[in-house]
Amino acid sequence: MATNIEYLHADQIGGCVTLISTETTKICIDFGKNLPGSRYKEDVEVVGLTSGEAQYDAVFFTHYHGDHIGCFEKLLPEIPLYMSSLCRDVLINTYVALARHDDKYSKQVELLQDAAQTHIIWAQDVIKVGDIKVTPYTIDHSATAAMMYLIETPDKRILHMGDFRTHGYIGDKLKKLLKCYVLEKPVDVLITEGTNLTREDNYLTEEELAQQAGELMQQHKLIFCLCASTNFMRLQNFYRMAINEHKVVLLNGYMMAQFKSYYKYKQELCNRLYHKQSEKPWQPYKMYTLLLDKDYLHDNSTYQIQDRHLQEHGAVIFVSGMMAVAAVKKLWEKYKELQPLIIYSQWQGYIKDKGTEYYKEDLARLCTQYPTVQLHTSGHASKKVVEEIIRLVDAQEYTAVIHSERAELINRSSFCRERSNKR
Repeated sequence: MATNIEYLHADQIGGCVTLISTETTKICIDFGKNLPGSRYKEDVEVVGLTSGEAQYDAVFFTHYHGDHIGCFEKLLPEIPLYMSSLCRDVLINTYVALARHDDKYSKQVELLQDAAQTHIIWAQDVIKVGDIKVTPYTIDHSATAAMMYLIETPDKRILHMGDFRTHGYIGDKLKKLLKCYVLEKPVDVLITEGTNLTREDNYLTEEELAQQAGELMQQHKLIFCLCASTNFMRLQNFYRMAINEHKVVLLNGYMMAQFKSYYKYKQELCNRLYHKQSEKPWQPYKMYTLLLDKDYLHDNSTYQIQDRHLQEHGAVIFVSGMMAVAAVKKLWEKYKELQPLIIYSQWQGYIKDKGTEYYKEDLARLCTQYPTVQLHTSGHASKKVVEEIIRLVDAQEYTAVIHSERAELINRSSFCRERSNKR
């Protein structure tokens, strides 16, 4: 039987599932939740994957964003799950925090901690599942340690890009990576995201964003930064700029746990690359768990040290999650004489697209009421970059554009004709 590839929920951004099967083996790439406002309202259900007798041999996850992995607990327990160590740790932190409020999330923690079901993968380590060979490669995305997969079956070479971009910290290495490790032989099928095919096409790099943040930190003693808790490159860059300005960096306990997981992953990666066994715990310089939003700790010595350092040198306070708005309002009133500034470093749709399922009214109102600067860049490749990758890979059979409102299958010959016409 020839290799079969099936795409589920491909014509929306998020919640996309790719099923690849040979005569003897079946694997799945990603199994996430639909995003608010998506075309499909029900999560994917697949016989042999989520119900009935297990027919799939493995599920591979590209990264830890919920629209790619958020339904992993629905998968049949006999099916092995493969993900990066950072992906697993980020999810454990998330579900441990949720389980404090609702015990139903304890199930996800148990699954992730079960080494018999959840398997850790590293870039360029080959995983053999039946007659399918899977090789992961680290690529640039707003989720650190995101993976693309080269999938080799008896009759096809398939490249699944996952979510990617080229304007982040390792984005400029993508084409070299492809040329050196993937394109030594022809790729039959390319599967690429197309998130930004219908969006604006001009993105700042993460380094440009960091420089702008640094300039704002020079001008304002106190900065509140609204940023996703797992956008580690953004957090690290802003942290670096804050330290350059001699500011203290404060963040809640949940964000601190995520940050520690990020540095644990970096240490593990370094140990693997350089054959070291260092396990020295990460000690953040001038980064502390935020206490100033807790009145009952007013007489605590650590609370007083934070307050004094903030008053004397200034601070960058990272906030995210459901309590972010309340925390900013409270601390703004407390330190308003310092003339604080909000840096909003998330997708604009949350505060601009009124009437949508994902619009956050409280957050939008906060950014309207208080001085706010928007500093954000996409976690996804631009239209131009997607087209460049399609040309570079030059898939022999077809390219599948998924994770997009313009999902389509592009025949190689038709794409070549389109390129000729543009010339």
